[in-house]
Amino acid sequence: MSKSDVKIIHRKNKLKAKAGGEGGKSGYIDPNAVARGQASIEKQEENYADEVEIILTKIDSAWDDLKSELDDPKKEKQNLSTLHNYANNIKDIAKTFNYELMSYFGESLRDFCEKLNARNPVHQVIVKAHIDVMWAAFKTNIKGEGSKEAEELKVILNKAIEKHSKI
Repeated sequence: MSKSDVKIIHRKNKLKAKAGGEGGKSGYIDPNAVARGQASIEKQEENYADEVEIILTKIDSAWDDLKSELDDPKKEKQNLSTLHNYANNIKDIAKTFNYELMSYFGESLRDFCEKLNARNPVHQVIVKAHIDVMWAAFKTNIKGEGSKEAEELKVILNKAIEKHSKI
């Protein structure tokens, strides 16, 4: 094959052009586009409570499924992955709308799922503590991490982790 047999076609990168990075320019994002995006996020915040309640209910269900199907390694792995994903979803949604406490608990549960042995009763207590404080934060609509109530919930979770990690 000679050089003349090869034809190089340069396509326009539409995504790069939209982001303002076409032609060697550094990425410029139109402030109006940013404002429209932020307004869209703020509009979605009214759905936060409904979304979190749905995901917390799914976390409860995934946890129940995980505990009840420990005899099937394939289902156990699948249920653990589901629990991990829902915890991560809670973290992401909460972070998006500045619900720092719920994001903290979601991230903590997600990270714990990575070392979770669902057959271990100690681990079961720790997961249940996570789920309980998440529901408590949701029902009391605690947004930030600095309030007295937020600190109390974090202390409850940390005590459960400390107490049962020593066993």
